[in-house]
Amino acid sequence: MMSRSSYRVRFAADNKFQSRVTNDPPAPTISDASENPIESPTFGLAAARKPKSRSGCRECKQRRVKCDEKYPVCSHCQRRGSVCLSSIPPTRWQVEVPWMITKPIAEPWLGIVNPEKKLLEYWLDKTSRIMTVCPENNPLSYPLLEHLVSTPSLLHTVQSVSAGQEHFFRSNKLITCLQERGLAIQALRREMQDGANLKPASLLTVFLQGVSWLWTEDHPNNYGKEHLQAARRLLEKMLEDPEKRRDPLVKFMLGWYLYWDMSCAFIAEPQDLTPLNTAQMFDAIQSTRSSFHPMIGFMSELLYLIACLGRHCRLVLETEARDPVLEATFEGQLLAWEPDHDDQDLVDMSIGYRNHGLIMLYNICGVPSQTDDLTPSDDASGAIHDSQTRIRPLVLDSLERLFKTPVDAPCFSFHSTPLLTAAAELTKNDEELRTASVKRFKAIYSTNRVAVNMWAIDLLEELWGLRDCGINITWLELLMTKNWRLTFA
Repeated sequence: MMSRSSYRVRFAADNKFQSRVTNDPPAPTISDASENPIESPTFGLAAARKPKSRSGCRECKQRRVKCDEKYPVCSHCQRRGSVCLSSIPPTRWQVEVPWMITKPIAEPWLGIVNPEKKLLEYWLDKTSRIMTVCPENNPLSYPLLEHLVSTPSLLHTVQSVSAGQEHFFRSNKLITCLQERGLAIQALRREMQDGANLKPASLLTVFLQGVSWLWTEDHPNNYGKEHLQAARRLLEKMLEDPEKRRDPLVKFMLGWYLYWDMSCAFIAEPQDLTPLNTAQMFDAIQSTRSSFHPMIGFMSELLYLIACLGRHCRLVLETEARDPVLEATFEGQLLAWEPDHDDQDLVDMSIGYRNHGLIMLYNICGVPSQTDDLTPSDDASGAIHDSQTRIRPLVLDSLERLFKTPVDAPCFSFHSTPLLTAAAELTKNDEELRTASVKRFKAIYSTNRVAVNMWAIDLLEELWGLRDCGINITWLELLMTKNWRLTFA
C-alpha cells in the first residue's frame, strides 16, 4: 500500500491566515436556570426549550419539523428522499484576507482585485470538498491560497464557483457567479499572452472554468468541448517541461483530466475528442499509477481504460464497426483490475466504476467471447441473453456497494456515473431499488448542488418507462436519441 502525503492546517490562535472565534458567549447551564425559580410558573419549561434552528433546511421548515442540520443532507431528507436545500452552518474559523493584498510578491497582480472573504471561506469549507475523495489531502483547499496571490484568474474562478454553488447554481442567483467568471476570463487572457511561460495555476483556472461552466447551464446539451480541448493542449505543454511535470498542481490536473475525459468519452463526437492513448499521456499516466490522487484515488489506470472503452462504444453505436480482439482486451483488463485502497468507501466506489465499464461493454458490444464470430444474419438472441446474465450481478453488486456508503463520505459526490449505469438496468420488479436510486441522486444533488444529478433522474424515469413498455434500450442509446450531453465531470 502506498502512503499518501497530506496537507494539514493548524488552527493556532495567532495564525496569520485562520483564527478561531474565541468571543462566543458561554453556553447556558442548568444551574443558571435554577437560580431564580419563582419568577414565573412556566420558567422551567421555557428554559428547557432548545433555541430555534437557524440553519435548518427548507424542506424541514416547510413541514414545520425540527431539522437536525446534518450537512450535506439532514436525516429527515435522507429518510424522505427529498432534496435537502440546506443553509450552510456557520464556520468556527475565519479567513484573514488582507495578507493577500499586502504580501510582497514577485509577480504582482494585474489590475484591481478584491478578494471576497465570504466566498473564499465558502470555497475552503464547502466547494473544494466536492472535488476530492480525501479532504485532508486536498490541493484545492488551503494549499491553493499561495497560488491565489499571483493568479487573479484563479481567484476570480474560485469566487465564481463558490457564489454559484452556495445557491445551487439557480439561474436567478447567478449574478455574482457570472460577474466573477467574466473577471476570471479577462484575467486569464492576460496571463496567457505569454503561453510558453503559462503557470500551472493558470491551467487550473482553465480546468475549473471548463468543469463549472456546465454547472450553470439549464439543459444538458453541451459538455464544454472547447474547454476540454484547451485543457488537453495546455496540459500536454506542461508535461513537455520536466520541471512543470513535477509540479504537484500539474500532477493533480493530470488525474483530474483523466476523470474529465472519462466522463466525456462516450457523449463526445468521436472526431471531437483527442485520443487518450498517445505516448506522452500513456507515459505520464503510467508514472502516477501507484500514487494516491486526491480526486481519483488509485483509479488512474482504470479511468484511462474506461475512457478508451467509452470512445470505442460510441464508435460502435455510430458506425457498427466492431473490433472483437480489442473488446476482449477491454473485458480482460477490466476483470483483472483490482482497487488498491485501505478505505472501504473508496474500494466500493472503485469497483462501481469497474462495473460501469463492464456493463457499458456488455450492453454495446455484447460478451466478447460470445460475439467474435457473429455476422449480421446471425440470431444474436443467445448473445443478448448472455450479456444480461453477466450484467445483472454487476448491477446488484454496484448498488449494494454504493448504497452502503454514507452520504457524508468524501467520495459520495463521485458516485453519479456508476449509480446511473447500474440503476438504468433495473426492471419493473426492482421498484424498491429504483426508488432508492432516485433518493441517492437527490442526496448527491444536495451535496454538490449540480443539476446534472436531477437530469439523471429524468433520464432514468424516462428509460424505465420505455423498458416497462417492452422497448429495449440502454441509457447510452437514449442519451444519443435525446441529443443530451450528460457528464458528471
